[in-house]
Formats: sequence, C-alpha cells, structure tokens
Amino acid sequence: MPNFIGLDISKHTAEVAMLRGAARTLRRSRFPARPADIRTFARSLGANDQVVLESCTNAVAFHRLLCQHAGRVVLSNPLKTRVIAEAKVKTDKVDAEVLARLLAADFLPTVWVPDPLTDELRHMVFHRQGLVTQRTQAKNRVHAILHRNLIAPAMTDLFGKSGRAFLADVALPPAERQLLHSDLRTIDFLTTEIASSERSMAQAVGQDPHVRRLLSIPGIALASAVALRAAIGDVTRFASPTKLVSYFGLNPSVYQTGMKAYTGHISRRGRSHARTVCIEAAHQLSQAPGPLHAFFVRLRRRKPYNVAITAVARKLVTLVWHMLTHEEDYHYAPAALTSRKRNRLERLATGRPAHRSRTPAPAPAQDRESARRAETHYVEFLQERFGPDGPAGVEHPNRTNSEPRKTSRTADPESKSAGSHRSILRKPKKKS
Repeated sequence: MPNFIGLDISKHTAEVAMLRGAARTLRRSRFPARPADIRTFARSLGANDQVVLESCTNAVAFHRLLCQHAGRVVLSNPLKTRVIAEAKVKTDKVDAEVLARLLAADFLPTVWVPDPLTDELRHMVFHRQGLVTQRTQAKNRVHAILHRNLIAPAMTDLFGKSGRAFLADVALPPAERQLLHSDLRTIDFLTTEIASSERSMAQAVGQDPHVRRLLSIPGIALASAVALRAAIGDVTRFASPTKLVSYFGLNPSVYQTGMKAYTGHISRRGRSHARTVCIEAAHQLSQAPGPLHAFFVRLRRRKPYNVAITAVARKLVTLVWHMLTHEEDYHYAPAALTSRKRNRLERLATGRPAHRSRTPAPAPAQDRESARRAETHYVEFLQERFGPDGPAGVEHPNRTNSEPRKTSRTADPESKSAGSHRSILRKPKKKS
C-alpha cells in the first residue's frame, strides 16, 4: 500500500503528516526548512510514497526535487482546498494532515506543473515586466519634476529624440537638474536591460512555432507572444476555449441557485499578467481595421467602453486557443507587419539580420487594404447569418419565455400611463 504524505513548508520549518499502509496510521514529524534538510527529507522517500504540498513561491523547485525520489508528487490548489481555508483551527500540523487525507481519498484539486522551458519563460517574462515597471516609475518622476516647476513640454514623446534635446536645455534649479539627470540615467540603464531581456527571450523561443504563430496577430509583439506562450504552456490541457478564458480570469462571475442566475464582473482569477497582455492587445485591435475592430464597434453601440474592450480580449483568447490547437496562423494576418515581427525575432535570436527572400516584401498599404476587406467580410457574414440587427444574444435564465424582452429601443407603452396613475393616486403633501 502506498504512503500518503502531506507536506506544509513555511519559511523556517516544514510539517510532515504521513498516512502509512492500509490502516492509514498517522505519523507526524518536523524538520527545519533549510535546503540541506529538505534534500535529506527527499532522499528518505521511496517509490511507494505519494507527496502533496500546497502551491507556493518555491513549489516548482520542491516538486522537481521530490520527484527525483518519490513515486508521485502533486501540488494542491490553495484556492480550491476550502476545507483548509475555512477551518476553525488552522495550523501547520492540521494543514499537513488534511492534505494527506485528501490525497489518500483522491479528492485533491491539483495544479499543473510547468515544464522547465515554460517555467524559464515565466521567470523571463516577470523579470522584463519588473524592469518595464521601474522604467515607467522613472519616467513619471521626470514628468513630476517638470510639472512642479510649471514647465509644459510641447512634444508628445518626452523621451524621444526631440524630447531628450528639450530636457537637456530646460531651465531648472540645480537640485532639480541633478534629480532629472539621475532619472534619465536610470531610464537609459533600464532600457538597455529591457533590450537584453528581450534578446534572452528571443534566443529561448527562436524556433518555437507557437510564438511565431502568435506573432501573426496584430497587436501581439515579441514580449506579448512570449508572455502568452509562458502562461498557456501546453495548450492541450485546455479542452475548450472557455477553459482558457477562465484560466486568464476573463470569464464573468456567476451566482446561480434554483431558477435564478446572476452574472457579475469578470472573475480575475488565474494568470493576471496574461490577462493584462490581452487587455493591452485589445486596445490596439479595437483601433486598427479588422474583424475585431468591427466586433468592438458593434458592442460599443450598447456597452460601455471597458466592457467592450474586455469582450475583445476574451475573443482574442478564444482566437489564440484555436490557432494553437489547430496549428494555424491568424487568417487575417497582415503580411508586412507579421514579416517585420518575425524578422525581428530572428535577428534578436541569432544576432544576424533575417534572411531575405527573392520575392518582394509586402507593403504596409497592402496590410491596411486587406484589413479593411477582412472587416467588411466579417460584417457581411454577421448580416447574412443573423440579419441586419446582428446577433440577438442569449436569453437570460431569469427571464421566462412568456415575458416580453424589454430593450432600450422598445419602451413599455404603459410606463407613462402607469406613472401618471401613480402621480394621481399619490396623496397630496400637507401644507405647513
């Protein structure tokens, strides 16, 4: 019979709860959470041992170490292990025992463990995101220096060629000038580090077909493509596009009981950075001509701006799932823009210019014309399938079939008369 081991690792100690044999005899132990002691514990495991630990900062490193000795190692999803989160008595001993018993009962919600390449890409993405955040903070400090000295630059890009020339000659007090030079040096250093991190990312995914396929989508550049590739990992673990949408936290929250169902904002669960990447790409897709621009315009007639942008991001995630699952490029990919993005990937990965083909490169004007044709084709498809009013949507479960559907276009004809009746039957106010 296998032994089921629950492991609760904190910063200083690690609690172990082992259920031995068919009788499920409980044995507890504790050891310091030092690297040497953790390796000693891992070497004490055998092929008959099954270990579970909660997902934490170093969970992937622990998983790789324990997999070298134990027969099976799984990571528990702490958001779904409600028996621990809602317990009245919550200690490390209790948590380790509950994990072991859930593993023995095969009732444990687990977390997918990324492969080494995916884990490496995730660290690269987070490192670059941190550098970009620091650079944005430095740029905001430069704007603050100008603002508190009542200086309004005329150019839109303060850190471009003309903007840097303006900052070099702007009149500032000596103390403010010193702060400005310090922030500009910080921006230059972080820009160099961001370029270096992008080269490392390009070298890691230079021959990855998924990244090259994602680059065919307008609004998805190298950093965004690598971020989506690192967040998704193995796309086959998502059985449908809705699973991937839910993993990114772009699905609406739902509360359903009986015949009533209430939908709210998006759940915001899962990969928050990948969700941000999709939202940023949706802003660009909503402005450029194409099918997603037509989709945004159609929603914008009856939805707020942020709701329409979130819907475009959800549509983008669905598109990404189909592209990676069926191994196809974006059907309406702009040829010139896609070629430039893939050439940049090859140049960063190899350090050499991309190989030039004998066929002439497509012009940007061809991209704009093909995007307009794609948008027209999408609009015609909707009109042909759903009529001039477009898709009518799905009936809400709270609305019965016999109840008429009220929209902003069709007002209730009895609403005015009902209001007048209420005003007539209202008691007059007493005069003071």
